[in-house]
Amino acid sequence: MREFRPGADSAHGREEELQWARLLSMGDAACGVALVFVQKLCTAFHEFAPAWEQGALSAGHLAYFRGRLAGRAVRALATLRNNGLGAIDGAAQLEAMVGAIEAAATMEELAALAEAVHALGHTLSEALEREAAARSGRVPAGP
Repeated sequence: MREFRPGADSAHGREEELQWARLLSMGDAACGVALVFVQKLCTAFHEFAPAWEQGALSAGHLAYFRGRLAGRAVRALATLRNNGLGAIDGAAQLEAMVGAIEAAATMEELAALAEAVHALGHTLSEALEREAAARSGRVPAGP
């Protein structure tokens, strides 16, 4: 098996990448795919928020972006639930996040959720790593 070498420039990014590699290397498909959907949600917000802040998006597209971002959150939540992971740390917060995304009344409110989504991604990633480790009999190597 090959060792993963992170490509992120920041310590934070390297730690994230190493955590993902640890989780995915445990071979727990449910936890691995759940991680992918959580990261797709986080990435969508990390692309949306700066685009909004730089003036690249129109305020008239709120319904579209709210629907797309809420859809990603719903998909991540459904993946957790469908795979017996609906009770892990962060799952209840993800459900609340779906409501916050759907309730955003402005593009500013929607963009302001990016950091909360990122923090929630960390909570869920850590919980998924613990779950995969427990299922595999390994001890999580995280920070």
